[in-house]
Amino acid sequence: MRSDSLLRLWLIILAMQVVFWGLHAGPWARVGLDQFERTTFTEAAIAELKAPTPAAADAATYRKTNLPFTDCCDPAYLALRMTFNVDQAPPDGLGLVAFQQVDNFIIRLNGSVVHELGAMEFGRQTFHGQRPYLIRLPAGLLKAGENELSFISVRDGYPYTDLVEPLMGPYDALRAATAPRFWQVIDYRMLAGWLTFTLGLLALIMVFRSSERRFAAWLAVLCWSWTAYAAYGLIFDLPFGGLGRMIAFFAINSMVAVALLGFIDAWTRRPVPWGQEAAAAAWLIFNAAGVACLTLMPMPGGFDLMDGAWRVLSLVCSLLVLARLIWHFATVREDRHLEAALLSICALCMALDGVGEYFGLLAGGYLMDSAPLLLLAFVAAFLQRNFTLFQSAMDLNALLETRLTAREAELAAVHARERQLLDRQVRNEERHRLMRDMHDGVGGQLMGLLLAVRRGAVDRTRMAESLQGAMDEIRLMIDSVDAPIASLAVMLDVLETRIAPRIQEAGFQLDWRREVSEDTDLPPQDVLQIFRILQEAVTNALKHSGGDRIAIIMSDATPGVLTLEIVDNGKGMDAMTGDGRGHGLSNMAQRAEALAGQLTFSPDSEGLQVGLRVVLRVPLNPADNAGNRQAA
Repeated sequence: MRSDSLLRLWLIILAMQVVFWGLHAGPWARVGLDQFERTTFTEAAIAELKAPTPAAADAATYRKTNLPFTDCCDPAYLALRMTFNVDQAPPDGLGLVAFQQVDNFIIRLNGSVVHELGAMEFGRQTFHGQRPYLIRLPAGLLKAGENELSFISVRDGYPYTDLVEPLMGPYDALRAATAPRFWQVIDYRMLAGWLTFTLGLLALIMVFRSSERRFAAWLAVLCWSWTAYAAYGLIFDLPFGGLGRMIAFFAINSMVAVALLGFIDAWTRRPVPWGQEAAAAAWLIFNAAGVACLTLMPMPGGFDLMDGAWRVLSLVCSLLVLARLIWHFATVREDRHLEAALLSICALCMALDGVGEYFGLLAGGYLMDSAPLLLLAFVAAFLQRNFTLFQSAMDLNALLETRLTAREAELAAVHARERQLLDRQVRNEERHRLMRDMHDGVGGQLMGLLLAVRRGAVDRTRMAESLQGAMDEIRLMIDSVDAPIASLAVMLDVLETRIAPRIQEAGFQLDWRREVSEDTDLPPQDVLQIFRILQEAVTNALKHSGGDRIAIIMSDATPGVLTLEIVDNGKGMDAMTGDGRGHGLSNMAQRAEALAGQLTFSPDSEGLQVGLRVVLRVPLNPADNAGNRQAA
C-alpha cells in the first residue's frame, strides 16, 4: 500500500476517533450525581425469609450488616432493612434510585409498599430487579426523625446476590441528575434494539441480493446479537428461569464479540482462510461448554468458570479484531475511508471492554453503548457507496443502451444493403434466365419457323400454332418477371390469377387445389425456384401433352415437406422427351437440386388416369435449403 494513501487513511481514522470520544466524554454524557444533596443511611440489617412477603419480613430476625452485601449460593429470599433520618419531609417527597443484583424485589417505606412488580416465587419469579427504577417516596409516608426503608428480594439461578445502598435524595433534583442515565439504559436501548433489528432485516435482504453474502450475513448476526442484548435487559417476563438467563447472558455477549470479528474479516474482502468458520466454531464450543458448566457443576464454581472463560474470550476477540484491522490497513490500499474509521472505533471500544473486563480496570460497556449508532452510520456509508455504484451502473446501462441503439441502426443499414444486393443478384439471375429461355425456347421456335417459312415447308395452321405457342411462353415469362414474389402465399395467388386464365384460353380445364396452411412459407429465392418449376411444367403440358386437362396440387400434409404436383391427361413421358424437348426437364431438375428437393416424373395412374404426373418435394427447413444452395 502506498505510504500517502496509508497516511490519509490513518488521519481519517484518527479524526473520527477524536470526534467519537469527544462526544462520548462530553458534558452531555455525564451523570451529574453531585448536583443534589444525598440522603445517607445510618444502619443496615439483613434477614433470610421463608417467603417473599411483607409479613414474613416483619416476622424475620435481622442481623446487622455492612453494604454492599453479597450472598452465595443457594436460592434465597432476603430482606434488607435500612434506616435514615430526615429533619422534615420535603413537600414533593424523596426520590429513590433502586437497583439491586437480584431477580426481583419489593420496596417498603415505614411498612408501606411503594414498589412491587411481577412475581417473586421461586421458579416463577420475573426479573424486574435487573433494571434501575426512580421511585417517589411520598411525603405522607415520611416522618421527622428516623425512617425505615426495606427491600424484599428473590434470587434463583444466578449464584450471587448483591445488595447495595440505594441512591436517595430530593425527588426533583434526583430525577434531573439521573435522567441521562435512565434514558441511556432504558429508552436508548429500546430504540437501539429496534434500530439494530431493522438493520438486521436489511442485512438479511442483502444476503440474498448482494454479491458479498458473508459480509451481509455477519452484519445481520451482529445487529441481531445487539437486539438480543437489548431485549435481555428490557424484557423480564421470560419463559425460562435464572439458569436460562445465565445461559442467554453468555451466549448473547459472546455472540457480539465473535460476530464483530467475523464481520470485520468479511468486510476486508480478503478473509483469513477458515477464520470465520473458526470464530463460529469457537462460539458454539464456548456455549456448549457453558451449558455443561452451569447445569452440571455446583455453584458458584460453574458460574465462576464460565465468567472467567467469557472474559478470556472477549479479550482474545478484541485483540484479534484490532490485529485484523491493522494488518488490513497496512497491506491493502483501502478507499472505504468512512467505513474503515467506523470499524476502527468499534474495534477500539471492544478492546477497551475486553481489557477492562479481564483486568477489572475500566467500567466497560463502550461497544454495547456505541454499537447501534456505529452500525447505523456504517450501513448508511455502505449503502451510500453502493448507491453510487448503482448510479454508475445506471449511467453504464444508459451508455450501453445508446450504443445498442446505434448498433441496431448499423445492423439495419447492413441488412438493407444485403437485401439490395440479394435483390440485385436475383434480378441478374432472372436476366440471365430470360436470355437463356429467349434463346433456347422462344428464339429457337421462331428461328425454326422462319427457316420453314423460307423453305415454304409450313402451312398456315402450323404457323399459327407455332406463333401461339411462342406467345404463350412469352406471356408466362412476362408474368414471372412481373409477379411480386415474396412468399409462398403470394406465389400461389399469382399463379391462380394470371396463369389459370391462359391455361383455360389454351383449351385446358384446370383443377386447382391449394392445401397449404397459412404459416407455411419458404425464403423468397426458394419460392421463386418453385415458381419456375411450376411454370416450366405447365408450359410443357400446354405445348406438348396433347391433352385438355391439367391439375395443380400444392400440399404440406407431409410434416416438414412441401409437395407440388402437376398432372395432365396427355401423352405422358413420350410427349415430354420426344423431338428434343428434354431441355425443360433439365432446367426443372437443376432448380429442384438447388432447393434440396426431389423431382420425379411418372405416368398418372390416379386422378386423370392417363398422362404425366410431375411431383416436386421440398423440405420446409430453410437451413437445409441454404446449405444445399451453398454446396451447389
